[in-house]
Amino acid sequence: MAITAETITRLRTTAMAGDAHAALELGRLLCLTASEPRAPGDGDQTWPEERWLRAAVEARPDGIEALTLLTGRLAQQISYWEAVLDMNPDVMEQYGEDEGTVRRRQIEAEELYARIRAAGPFGHAVEAGLDELAVLLGVSGESAAAAAYSVYVFEDDAWSGSVRYGTTIVASDADEIRWACDEWFALETGLSSTPTLTTYVDGAEVSSIDLRRHLVDATVSWDDVAVPELTGVRLPVGLPVPGRGLYYGFAGVAE
Repeated sequence: MAITAETITRLRTTAMAGDAHAALELGRLLCLTASEPRAPGDGDQTWPEERWLRAAVEARPDGIEALTLLTGRLAQQISYWEAVLDMNPDVMEQYGEDEGTVRRRQIEAEELYARIRAAGPFGHAVEAGLDELAVLLGVSGESAAAAAYSVYVFEDDAWSGSVRYGTTIVASDADEIRWACDEWFALETGLSSTPTLTTYVDGAEVSSIDLRRHLVDATVSWDDVAVPELTGVRLPVGLPVPGRGLYYGFAGVAE
């Protein structure tokens, strides 16, 4: 089902009223964005999903999907801020971040990961992603098991001076990746140079689409874009792709 502004508004309203399922669904969708869309007064949010995923976990402490999503996003935050710390520690102060806040996330993510594992075992598809998450969190030094996931990957690159800005969005649903791409282009600043949507089925690339050819006034004409359906094992929400350096959801880098 196509995702619209009304979808987000409805989920947001219901989640604010205390509905745990709506909070989970809203948090999952916002994992795919850089900031919460159409939320007047909230300002830009680097991790807009966190509030809602925390609400979902608090309401249902044993909910595996919410636990996995929150743990995966905390792992990404840790990776992001560690990279910033290496490149330019002064930038972290502007956001109220330091080594202490990164460590706080690390401790929480490890605790959440332990809760997920305690609820297992899971099927191979989930186990492979959890193994990779353990490696990323540093709770396991072993290489993750190979897993040929089916997944959509949107990538965009731009340069400003000598700095390269990279954007990646990873999803496992066609409607969700379309919506996430639309939200990205709505936020775009004109620096976009290589927006590409790639489809992987069982780990193999089956399609690569240059979305520049389908952009009209910063909006993708999806009627002209043949996005293949995913077959095989879809990447479970919240988990990374083993051996690919890809996280579920939105990721941005500057280097």
